[in-house]
Amino acid sequence: MILSLPAAFWLDPVVTGACYLPVHDGRWQVARWISKYGDWPPILCAGLAVVAGLVLGREHAAGRFVLLVLVAGLLTGLAANVVRCTAGRTRPSAPVPQGFYGLRYEGKWIIGKYNFSSFPSGHTAVWAGLAGAAWARRRSLAAALLLGGAAVAWSRMALGCHHFSDVTASFIWGLAVGPWLVNRLAQPIDILWSRLRLPGK
Repeated sequence: MILSLPAAFWLDPVVTGACYLPVHDGRWQVARWISKYGDWPPILCAGLAVVAGLVLGREHAAGRFVLLVLVAGLLTGLAANVVRCTAGRTRPSAPVPQGFYGLRYEGKWIIGKYNFSSFPSGHTAVWAGLAGAAWARRRSLAAALLLGGAAVAWSRMALGCHHFSDVTASFIWGLAVGPWLVNRLAQPIDILWSRLRLPGK
């Protein structure tokens, strides 16, 4: 899977350019909507709402599983954001020569600066992490999350926020780290869940 990353860098000009949409294109608004609601705050709110609904419906095992997947996915995205802030890769729309600049550019710190925060895509990493976390137990859910992640990845490229290699790296990262986090977080989540006073327990 990791071997696809060099190919993604090679295909960057073609795929990134093909996905990019000008503002006057009607699909741009669709991409903007997907990008806005495919970010981690809406995902967190939606995930917690699902967990609450399952608990109220006395589906405690399912609620615990959704919480586990949610936490794993969000932590995967958080880790990707740490890399993104330190790699210093330029956005496709950045008004500077394209490249990886690390922590400084022209003698100035660029940690967290928008124009230098392209690699990898935090949006996509969250979705890939969710899919990777769900894969072992709920393949149908994981497949749906992968489709959602593909839509989010497209939207980020359509808006000129990321390169094709950025979203590819995020998929590789999320699908690898998501399952690992599920295994590490299962026991702490179970302990937390057992201490909650939930209806029907």
